[in-house]
Amino acid sequence: MTVAPLNRTLDQELAALVRGVSFECLVCGEFLLHVHGVLACPECRSILVEGRELPEFELPSVVQAG
Repeated sequence: MTVAPLNRTLDQELAALVRGVSFECLVCGEFLLHVHGVLACPECRSILVEGRELPEFELPSVVQAG
């Protein structure tokens, strides 16, 4: 019995994000927000946009619990 690798390529990870299957930031691992058709990480501020134009929007600030 062999162990199947669980690593995915960057293309597979990006496709999962775009399809809505994954909600995890590829940079820091936090949950992504859907803001005006854009996937954005409120923690590291990375943004994933389909197409070439980035719509005007403001990311909500991250509030630490506790």
